[in-house]
Amino acid sequence: MSRPETAAVPARRSRSVRTRERIVVAATSVFARRGLHGARVADIAEEAGIAYGLVYHHFRNKEEILAAIFQERWGRHLGYLKEVAASPAPVRDRLGRLVHFWVETYRNDPDLMTVMINEISRSYEFIESHDVGTVMEAFEIVERILLQAQERGELRAGLDCRLAAYLVLGAAEMVLTGYVLGTLTRTAREQFAADERQLVALLVDGVCGVPPISRSHQAAT
Repeated sequence: MSRPETAAVPARRSRSVRTRERIVVAATSVFARRGLHGARVADIAEEAGIAYGLVYHHFRNKEEILAAIFQERWGRHLGYLKEVAASPAPVRDRLGRLVHFWVETYRNDPDLMTVMINEISRSYEFIESHDVGTVMEAFEIVERILLQAQERGELRAGLDCRLAAYLVLGAAEMVLTGYVLGTLTRTAREQFAADERQLVALLVDGVCGVPPISRSHQAAT
């Protein structure tokens, strides 16, 4: 039978983990509303419903909280990309899964996507101070998906898959930016689903397009 003080250690650790997560969730909401530079640690503590000093028990400053948001959420993102890359499904289905994941992330947690777009992906200051390789891993995974599809004859042989990976991620980021900025207004689930279908069609048909009819053929007709 465990001693009371020994049994209390996991309980304290569990409470600490939950408190840290509350801080991260609260900071995500505050950063989405006010931006990193406009937010105060006191705002985060109030949002989390905890004492001001408890935030500093877990994080040195708000920049460190932003780094935690990136590391934890980006890690999940990369995990999903790897899962899709391991799938034997056709490239249209795999890109469809990626697009659905990105759109659903925004739809279910717009604050998180707002922070990821405004405070991380578009912040040269943040990217320069963190491991760029971690960010570039997403491009490498998407490039691998496209290379696999190219080897199976799903994409044309002359396609530069690295360039196409930038196209895929860049197009997705711009659509998500439109959601975040409110310039691409969507409210109903059906609207988001329609966006997914059209984005996948644009991406896949763009890289699988039928070769243009030759001039000689055009002249003959």
